[in-house]
Amino acid sequence: MTFRAGVLACALLAALPAAATDTGHEETAAAWQRQEVDFVYMGFTTRYSCGGLKSKVKLLLKHLGARPDIKITERGCEFGYQYVADFPRLKVAFYVPGVPEEGQRDVGEPVLGMWKPVVIKRNSPRGLEMGDCELVELFRDRFLPKFRIRSMQGDVNCIPHQLVGNRIDLRFEVLTAVQDVAAAAQAQRQ
Repeated sequence: MTFRAGVLACALLAALPAAATDTGHEETAAAWQRQEVDFVYMGFTTRYSCGGLKSKVKLLLKHLGARPDIKITERGCEFGYQYVADFPRLKVAFYVPGVPEEGQRDVGEPVLGMWKPVVIKRNSPRGLEMGDCELVELFRDRFLPKFRIRSMQGDVNCIPHQLVGNRIDLRFEVLTAVQDVAAAAQAQRQ
């Protein structure tokens, strides 16, 4: 019985590299590139505290593969950090993998990049609800251009002052960094 298990394990291990190349996840040389967005949230259906807006934006950035050292400064929190603000503003600085342009001097810290399929819809990432439709719409317009994306499909359709009839369905591939084993283990602990 152990001989058969050993032969099966060897066969599975031998097939892994072939299976990995069949999925279409090609690796590419990339570099961490700093991005900044001054973001003002103006929505009709859902209102956020500065802390709540910060959490949702950070959730979406991590879902797309931004480096974990995201820096977000809140503004417009006239009633305090945990109270709903009329027009909360965020200044967001983050790093994403990008492909340096030819002749570019400061290309950033090198990283191995890989195209990864991403879906943004209700509960993907976990914690995203239909009330976040207008936020996702603004995120698509303001943040997605900072990422290297391809094969965009779907759309976001928000009806002001309603949760019924809203649609969040974005599907695309984004260039993300390939994590080494230590970085992946640390990300799981967080």
